[in-house]
Amino acid sequence: MTPGRRRWAVAVVAVLPLFWSGCTTVRVTATERSSIEQRLLTRSLERVAERLDTQALTGRTVKVELYTLTKDQIFAREFLRARLERRGIRMTPGAEADVTLQVFAAALAVDTADTLIGVPAMQAPILAVPIPEIALFKWERSRGHAQMQTYVYDANGRQIDQLPEVLGQAKYNRFTILVFITFTSTDLDHPPSEP
Repeated sequence: MTPGRRRWAVAVVAVLPLFWSGCTTVRVTATERSSIEQRLLTRSLERVAERLDTQALTGRTVKVELYTLTKDQIFAREFLRARLERRGIRMTPGAEADVTLQVFAAALAVDTADTLIGVPAMQAPILAVPIPEIALFKWERSRGHAQMQTYVYDANGRQIDQLPEVLGQAKYNRFTILVFITFTSTDLDHPPSEP
């Protein structure tokens, strides 16, 4: 090896640890759900409330009971109640309702998936040195889903109607190209800014 090449190799070996030490890790959330997940769920619920066929409820006082498989039951019920009230449906929390809506959330969740072309973050096996992710192309996908099945009961507890099933979805995509170029694509009204 010539002296010029040897100096070049020494310089590369000396600079690599500086490159690795300059990488940072961002903590996305300190809550149970990130702000992106919360916005995706809320937007999905908005779309369900917009698509719900409320013709059979016109002129009636309505009570909403919502059942979910997640911890979001109280929020989702009150959000749906407020949105229906905004559409002109008379709502009541008590027993004096003309009809009761039993709403079953078949889905109320955020699904995520990643596609990476490059090197994932890892720990070097011999030196125990962390190696950051090197993304030539990365696509992070988050999808909010709200799917509701609604049954209508009269004041005596008899089922009198079933409303068409409704689905609300929202999406948030984050792309990384050649390690440093990042951008997002979303249908959220107020997308979150990058950390």
